[in-house]
Amino acid sequence: MSKINKHIKSTINSISSEVLNGENYSRSDFARSILNYPAMMVPSVQEPIIQKLSEALNTEVSLFDPFTGASNTLVTGMKYGMNVFGQDINPLSILLSQVKTTFYNAEELNELEIRVCNNIQNDKSKKIEISFVNINKWFTKEIQIELSRIYRAIRREVNKDMRKFLWVAMAETIRLTSNDRTSTFKMHMRPIEEINSRQVSALRTFFSVMTKNVKNINDFISILIQNGHIKNGQYIKQAKVVWGDTNSNIKTNQTFNLLVTSPPYGDNQTTVTYGQFSYLPLQWIPVEDIDNNIELEYLKSTQEIDGKSLGGRIKEDIKIIEEKIFEKSNTLKKFVCQFKDNERKKAEKVSRFIYELDNSIDKMMPHMRENSFLAWTIGNRNVNKKVVRNDLILSELFLFRNIDLFTGLERDILSKRMPTKNNFSNTMSKESILIYKKTT
Repeated sequence: MSKINKHIKSTINSISSEVLNGENYSRSDFARSILNYPAMMVPSVQEPIIQKLSEALNTEVSLFDPFTGASNTLVTGMKYGMNVFGQDINPLSILLSQVKTTFYNAEELNELEIRVCNNIQNDKSKKIEISFVNINKWFTKEIQIELSRIYRAIRREVNKDMRKFLWVAMAETIRLTSNDRTSTFKMHMRPIEEINSRQVSALRTFFSVMTKNVKNINDFISILIQNGHIKNGQYIKQAKVVWGDTNSNIKTNQTFNLLVTSPPYGDNQTTVTYGQFSYLPLQWIPVEDIDNNIELEYLKSTQEIDGKSLGGRIKEDIKIIEEKIFEKSNTLKKFVCQFKDNERKKAEKVSRFIYELDNSIDKMMPHMRENSFLAWTIGNRNVNKKVVRNDLILSELFLFRNIDLFTGLERDILSKRMPTKNNFSNTMSKESILIYKKTT
């Protein structure tokens, strides 16, 4: 290893455990709290890694996150004046990420808040604007009426970026006022007694969330201005977020010298159900205000997004899948082959997930330049009471491509919003941050 690489590795490895564990983070960092999205990467954990890798690159940095989620990596990249690009299969992730990476004028946001509040308060209609299967299960009539008033006020706004900002506030309002439990990402109705006794108002919640979001976005914009990254009312570099299924293609012709991401740790249906979390908010948000290029019928069922995410599809025969993927990962082969019968069926989900993750890596690599860095945050999980070593499997997938592990870090999960009522979370106490370097 060259002296330069040794120095870079030493610098990265010197990051303190307090920083890695997220003990120093604030929930308002980088507009983090404008929507309480599942399993968000903690900005204060990613920032020193992004900062040190960008210094090592010693050139203009173009950062890519192929599983952008809550887009905290992109927002952190913008703080340092990087070009940023992200994509995700979840339309709610795209909406949230578009808002976080858009430059908003502080004065216009403040005026927006006043105008929308007045429009909602002046609306006395009891018409319900949205209808879908089981709407009465998930929302009381009064909440439906109040959400409809919010919906109409948002639709009245001419500027699409302003509407996007308001839809995100409405999405958080829906999370907090629906009959869905907030203790799990899977859709579970609250007990009837609890629903009947709740004192909750969608209007009051929306007004509170909107005020908080205006402040958090303004704080982030102030940081960008202070760091000299805003000129003539625009971010000085490129910042783009699009809907895309990374297992199918990367929706840009750009190339990048830094990839920072955290993929799912298994198929979403048995790990973090991002799709179920997003299903109710997306019922109220027009697709044309997110991305007209969305190809997924994401409102078809509560399972649609998760079912189309990594490992959720059942297309190729499992024997063909395992023949291909076992060649690349002996760790995965050993794990799966120890089981029989029903346990083997459960383990096959791991094979499908890793197969599609590997396929996604194939789509990413042509977009990564020579001498680029790839930082992956990944956790191991349990299946059949045995640990799936996602960290070792990922390194084997890269080694198959002649890409060695540059360095690795480990962090305790102290501040990442993980499911509390899900077997997946019971064993999730640590994550690995694995950094690879593409040299050829």
